[in-house]
Amino acid sequence: MSTTIIELEKAKVSLETSIQLLKHFEQKDSANTELHKALRDACIQRFEFCMELAWKVSIKILGLDTKAPNPAIRDMAQNNLIDDTQIWFEFLLARNKTSHSYDEDVARAVYKEAERIVPELNMLVTRLKKIK
Repeated sequence: MSTTIIELEKAKVSLETSIQLLKHFEQKDSANTELHKALRDACIQRFEFCMELAWKVSIKILGLDTKAPNPAIRDMAQNNLIDDTQIWFEFLLARNKTSHSYDEDVARAVYKEAERIVPELNMLVTRLKKIK
């Protein structure tokens, strides 16, 4: 198995872990909003990393020359690595929002995308492994 797929899988697990930790501490210590924000920020950062790694690993495995995420997402769909380009464009938009500003509403919205990307990453990793 390619090292790049392994790295994507590790990043996905790291994202899942951070989401689980946030949920755990929201239930265990509901009053500690600073802890929740810090854990949410970790989820967001891991989401950003997963998103970036997902399209870059995909184009590397496919042997494509694409250097930008939008055409990479289209190529991922054309090569049956993903089913729904729209959801991936939504992930990309969320990732882009976090890099330009930090706002509580944006953070909450991006965290929701971080939760939503996990099953998509699972499917992508499974399909990438079939290629290699």
